[in-house]
Amino acid sequence: MTGIDADIDALRGLHQALVRYRHAQREVAARGEDEIRLARAALEAKASYWRAQLELGQAGLGDCQDRAAQAAEDGAVDCSGYARAVEQSREQLERIRRWQQRIDAEASEFGGTASRFRDLLEAGLPRVEEHVLALVASLEAARRVQAPASRP
Repeated sequence: MTGIDADIDALRGLHQALVRYRHAQREVAARGEDEIRLARAALEAKASYWRAQLELGQAGLGDCQDRAAQAAEDGAVDCSGYARAVEQSREQLERIRRWQQRIDAEASEFGGTASRFRDLLEAGLPRVEEHVLALVASLEAARRVQAPASRP
């Protein structure tokens, strides 16, 4: 094998590696976006659950307070359990809201970087791949050209 043949083989290997890399990194970027969507959906599901719990707790607390007002004379109605449930629901919703803000901020930062990376994968790497193929074609053409015989 000549030096030019080795160069051609090396460039073909580089081209194949670049193509594999581009496809693998597309999948990585897509998985990152999927993970963000899943995190947002999970947080929204939890928020929905805790909003429903808050509504139920507030309704129960309202009913309890009405019963307590009607029975004001004997003071036998304790609404503290309802009040704790309402407070717990509010706290959970606040935690979820903070996580949602954090996810949104991180996703925004990721989105900018991911967008530039996708541009590289979709525009930059294909140009490099084409350039490598052009180098291969040039070397193959050079290999076909016969050097003139040397004279004694």
